[in-house]
Amino acid sequence: MRCQNCGADILEDKIYCEKCGTAIQMVPDYNPQDDIAIGKEEKEEKSDDEENKEPKKNVVWYRFRYQIVGVCLLLMGGWFFHSVYKSMQVEETVAEPEEPILLTKPTFNVAPGEYNYAPMLSISHPEKNRGLIYYTMDGTTPGEHSRVFQSPIEIQEGKTIIRAIFIRSDGTQSEEAVGTYEVTFDYPAEPEFDIPGGEYSKGLYVTITAEEDCNVYYTTNGEEPDTQSYLYRGRIYIPTGLTVLQAVAVDEDGGMSAITEAIYNVSENFTTENAPLDNVEENMVGIP
Repeated sequence: MRCQNCGADILEDKIYCEKCGTAIQMVPDYNPQDDIAIGKEEKEEKSDDEENKEPKKNVVWYRFRYQIVGVCLLLMGGWFFHSVYKSMQVEETVAEPEEPILLTKPTFNVAPGEYNYAPMLSISHPEKNRGLIYYTMDGTTPGEHSRVFQSPIEIQEGKTIIRAIFIRSDGTQSEEAVGTYEVTFDYPAEPEFDIPGGEYSKGLYVTITAEEDCNVYYTTNGEEPDTQSYLYRGRIYIPTGLTVLQAVAVDEDGGMSAITEAIYNVSENFTTENAPLDNVEENMVGIP
């Protein structure tokens, strides 16, 4: 121990300095600054401990902790609702049947429309070698039980609705082709006889006239004439007895007129011997 006054060493068993005689102070003097420093250190240590135990009240996230929790809950609710909505959409999509894939529709070689003759209609499809073409002519929907197209169809006079589909061998069906055809024949006028039917006392010759570019077909046995009957080439001789003469005119497009008919009753007392010999061969042509 040293003397606080002179700094000389003081023996342990002495209570005063032998050099300068200053008494040794056993209790140090009170210094208030030391207490302040000690209190400050204790306070700082306590603050550090409190910081480690709970967050400071002035931290931003702590001050707005309830708002942050609310936003998080709102976001979670939105995500949950979106997930449920998407799953419902997926279920609805799976439940709806898929629309079948259709092949291209068949095609007609004659365009739908109005005609004054009977067109010949053919139906085709790009994959015709891999299936069959079915069609109807009465406007009904075609199917596997309808008529199968194999050869051209003659469209008759009047209104005809053609509906056709193609069905491939694997069952795949095409779109439907529809065509409406209105055929109105431009008929030629009826042929005319220069001598009307009636009672006659001797044989006679009948001349038939018709429109230009028309052929005339006739019969003398009462049957209705057509293109397979006798073709008129010159005057027709009506012999003794009863003769039913009928004739029809046919134009270049196949249009056929109405039938002209005349009944001739020639008395039996007149024979072909009384007919002019220079005209008999000409007028006998075509007598059935």
